[in-house]
Amino acid sequence: MSSLPHPLTRQKISTNEEQQQKDESMKRKSLFGLVALLGTVWICPAFAGNKQLTDYAQAVEAAEKSDLDYKKFKTRLLRRYDPLINQLQEAEGLAQSAMSDESGVLPTNFQPWWQEIVSTGMETGRLALQTDLNTLFSYAVSDASQVKVFGDLRLIRKTNIQESEGVFDWNVFVEGRIQDLDEPVGNDLTTGGPLRYEETARNLEYGVRKKFITGTEIELKQNIGDLDTNSTHFDPEEQALSGTSLSITQPLLRRFGIDYNRSATDLANIDYSIAQDEFQRNMESHLLEVSRAYWGLYLERSLLAQRKRLAQRSSRLFEQMQSRAGMDVEPNLIARARSMVNAHKLAAMQAKYAVYNAQSRINALVNAPELLAGGPELITSEQPSNTVLSLSFEEVIRTTLDNRPEISQALKHIQSAAIRLANSNNELRPNLDLFFETYVKGLAGDFEYGTAYENQFNEGDPSYIGGLRLEYPLGNNAAEARNLRRKIELRQYVRQLDTAVQNVLLEAQVSYRELIKNYRSMVQSYEIMHSDAEEVEALMAKVDLMLSKKQAYGDVLYRLLDASERLTDSEKLYAESELAYNYAIYNLYRAMGVLVQKNGITTKEQEDKDGLPIIRIEKLRIQ
Repeated sequence: MSSLPHPLTRQKISTNEEQQQKDESMKRKSLFGLVALLGTVWICPAFAGNKQLTDYAQAVEAAEKSDLDYKKFKTRLLRRYDPLINQLQEAEGLAQSAMSDESGVLPTNFQPWWQEIVSTGMETGRLALQTDLNTLFSYAVSDASQVKVFGDLRLIRKTNIQESEGVFDWNVFVEGRIQDLDEPVGNDLTTGGPLRYEETARNLEYGVRKKFITGTEIELKQNIGDLDTNSTHFDPEEQALSGTSLSITQPLLRRFGIDYNRSATDLANIDYSIAQDEFQRNMESHLLEVSRAYWGLYLERSLLAQRKRLAQRSSRLFEQMQSRAGMDVEPNLIARARSMVNAHKLAAMQAKYAVYNAQSRINALVNAPELLAGGPELITSEQPSNTVLSLSFEEVIRTTLDNRPEISQALKHIQSAAIRLANSNNELRPNLDLFFETYVKGLAGDFEYGTAYENQFNEGDPSYIGGLRLEYPLGNNAAEARNLRRKIELRQYVRQLDTAVQNVLLEAQVSYRELIKNYRSMVQSYEIMHSDAEEVEALMAKVDLMLSKKQAYGDVLYRLLDASERLTDSEKLYAESELAYNYAIYNLYRAMGVLVQKNGITTKEQEDKDGLPIIRIEKLRIQ
């Protein structure tokens, strides 16, 4: 029989096992801790390297690494919007999928019947002038007074560049002085006997001074003069004085460096570039208004043709109804038909005035001498497009970011703010200047100026003075405040860029959707117009059939009159949708910032008859 362990022995064994388990647990924890520590050492630098920079830090880094290269600066700073662009593309893809339908396309080579009419003269006995958008754009850029205002604003900004360069001009200075003293003296040593001190002095000082782009200031000057007194100690008498001096001052800390001293010119160049962007923005807005006015004139001429046709058709139908009065046309239908005919004639008359108003609007926008004073009838020879514009949403967004002047202006404002911040960082330093001056002087009696001038170089050695000048305000509050202000301004401009990007991308997105919507509306309007036209044709065929069978058709005439009115309404709907689609094309180009580029508009600076600079704008015809 085996003996069982003593209870105390079992307790010791259990205690030893627990101790071993604790030791193993401690080893595992130590191992895990070591791994965690090593992981922290390896991983933390990686995360630190990938740390997302703030908006302010991104702008400062982009400005420092681009070195005033706008393209590099733009590329670096616009990278931060790549996630936003990807989100917009995904959202737009889902939206287009949800809004897609079977709207179809217009028939190939479809032209409404009124297109030929509006492309020819509609008024007899009046001079007609063929025009299209290219012609109107050419008139607008060369003759419109508003466009000339845009050009003058750009030229005004350009003068700041020349003004900023004036700091480094050579400055010539001349100063002449005459002095005549007659003063009492209280010391015999002053005059050597006379009770009053008399002195006559004349001096002419001239020279040049210049500031260099490194901050160095140089002054070279020449003094020529004479001096004579009644002092017995004055020797020689009637002295001629001459002196030449050269002084140089070089900042070593504050105001030192090419970047700091060139900053005013850099800011002026950026400001002029901003003015060019503003010129483009105003130009595109003006051209968009011209395109709106042109398509508005085309629409009004189309509506005039439609109203005239309806008035003529309704008059013929009314005459036919009157001829059948008392047979198969009731008096109330004749009264109703008479009212409709008068309404159609009124609409035709109003449409004619609408054409005049639309033409006057074009005249006001382009200011062309050929069009002023309500001269010729403007014939809209350019026909609207009814084909789908093939542009992807991604292409629209990318083009918008690259070309919208608002984004370019916002980026250049950040560049200017970065330059001002760099200047304020420079101004945080103490004023430490190295200065040096050397001079020579000559003296001769009997007012011999030539001898005095020669003596300054022939006698003795040049004198010189040199040293360092340090100045620093305790607390430096003014410079610190300016530096803080520049930092906040830079951050503000970055946020303005965010706002500008969001606004222009939203505008481009809406314009893109409007283009798609207006094309689909044009297709649907065509379907409505086509159905109404089929109804009119069916009723006319029915009238012919009933005439051949000698049947009563008076009520059919009224139905035909009503159907003709609805057909004209649907034709108006199609014409309006056609206008909206073609205007949407130009509006999308403007939203993308390429309306000026698409029309081949170029600018160059010339002089006018008064010798003043002027911006000459030329337009190349679209191929």
